Amino acid sequence: MPIHDLRGWRRVFGDDFVKGFSTSSWGTYSGQPGGDPGGWWDPSHVVVRNCVLNLETYRDASGRWVSGGVSSSPALKQTYGKYEVRVRVDVGKGVAAIMLLWPVADHWPPEIDFAEDGGETSTRRHIAATLHYGAGDRQIQRTLSADFAKWHTLGVEWTPGRLVYTFDGHPWAVVADPNVPDEPMEMDLQTQAGTCGVRYAPCPDSTTPQQVRMQVDWVVAYSYRAQDAVGAAQRP
Repeated sequence: MPIHDLRGWRRVFGDDFVKGFSTSSWGTYSGQPGGDPGGWWDPSHVVVRNCVLNLETYRDASGRWVSGGVSSSPALKQTYGKYEVRVRVDVGKGVAAIMLLWPVADHWPPEIDFAEDGGETSTRRHIAATLHYGAGDRQIQRTLSADFAKWHTLGVEWTPGRLVYTFDGHPWAVVADPNVPDEPMEMDLQTQAGTCGVRYAPCPDSTTPQQVRMQVDWVVAYSYRAQDAVGAAQRP
């Protein structure tokens, strides 16, 4: 687990999957993703092996690409917070891997994707962090290059009017904007097969491995304590 200057934060959630998959901490996705006729989710594609959470994408018996996704909604819903995920993702074109914050009220937007690889290529050489907001899905996006097929810790610090995206415990991008959400959100982790014919979310092809996993070693989250943040180190 990470050790940081945590002034202004209070730990409220954590899971290292040592005891397997906890239904008191996580819910599982099921059915078809909204707006993505090429994808499907099933709880059987969420598996813990050797203390690692695996969100697996592979074809089912009908040939359809099926993925796994989880939500912190049973245990973690809050306004503002700090989130970190120790994660790696198998290479595989057409299979997206996403870590995000989603409104508890289940309307859209807003959405905070603090780490996303859309599967546009057969590598995992970059991620995008995107704030979705407003009518017509306005976006503020930042991108980072690194090898995400290797283990890294990805996260976000969400405070009033401000998002700080983090990589291995260090900030790599900042968004300061009045459209940063100010409502309760849950944390979601998911893989997802793309839709053929859509540039930003292609479907798997002949180069895609038979199985593509997002592997999660641990997850930790903190609540925001504004009264304790005074004097904390300022982010760039």
